[in-house]
Amino acid sequence: MQNFRIGELAGAAGVRRDTIRYYERTGLLPSPQRTAAGYRLYDGSDLRRIKFIRSAQKLGFTLSETQTLLELQNSDTARASDILAVTLVKLRQAEAKVSDLNTMREILERLAAACPGDADKSECPILAFLSSDNPFESTELDNNRSASGVDTTY
Repeated sequence: MQNFRIGELAGAAGVRRDTIRYYERTGLLPSPQRTAAGYRLYDGSDLRRIKFIRSAQKLGFTLSETQTLLELQNSDTARASDILAVTLVKLRQAEAKVSDLNTMREILERLAAACPGDADKSECPILAFLSSDNPFESTELDNNRSASGVDTTY
């Protein structure tokens, strides 16, 4: 079994030493064995666990959600349905974010299209839109137009 010191583990996992220490403090990574001189010693299971954590983060799981997934992975009673439930919640959150980003893109496209780029800034509706009290409130909209005159329906 290969043993790593913290710098070696950090390099192998592609993270900083501080990240490993943080994972230990928060319980995502178990406390390692120590040498007589007090150096931390890790093994391949720690490397796999860090890679698991990083993969979960790339999929948008929070550290708390990742902890839940790790607990499910190590549980003798967990079922695939338990893991699926956590994943489906994250999927719904991702879908909501995609929807929000699409809305943002649409509004930005409309604002960009409405701005005469070669005119004086006073003629650009982008600043008026951003400066209005509630640019996204329906009370600020008149036939789907904001106070700046930009169509903001979505």
